[in-house]
Amino acid sequence: MAYRIVQEECKGCDTCARACPMRASSGEKKQPHTIDASKCIECGVCARACPYGAIRDPKGDTPERIKRNLWPKPYVWTEDCVGCEVCVACCPFTALGMGELNNETVAALYDPKACVGCGLCEQGCPVHAIELVWPAGVKKSA
Repeated sequence: MAYRIVQEECKGCDTCARACPMRASSGEKKQPHTIDASKCIECGVCARACPYGAIRDPKGDTPERIKRNLWPKPYVWTEDCVGCEVCVACCPFTALGMGELNNETVAALYDPKACVGCGLCEQGCPVHAIELVWPAGVKKSA
């Protein structure tokens, strides 16, 4: 079941649409937005970003808004990374890239500000070398 937007609470600010890695949230500026359930991957990015609390999780709860600097980030277990670049291809915001470490090509978080913590890189990694990590003290809401 996907996240959903409560139409009466949505101000049409477009924050959810800009943050959504799957482009599941859409709408006209200053008009209530909607979430396409067929595109939603339940990552919770839209709810973390919504300044009005207009988004409900699949259980019907209003997730807590979390400042962007406290969103989870991918951690690459470099000893497990095989350099296949699947995670880089999965990232819709080009936050990941490949680099050299000890003469090995491995994935790395190159643009932390671009990362929304959706977890697509973690889900796509065929060798489970990426883990989405929340900052200490932050309760995972998605």
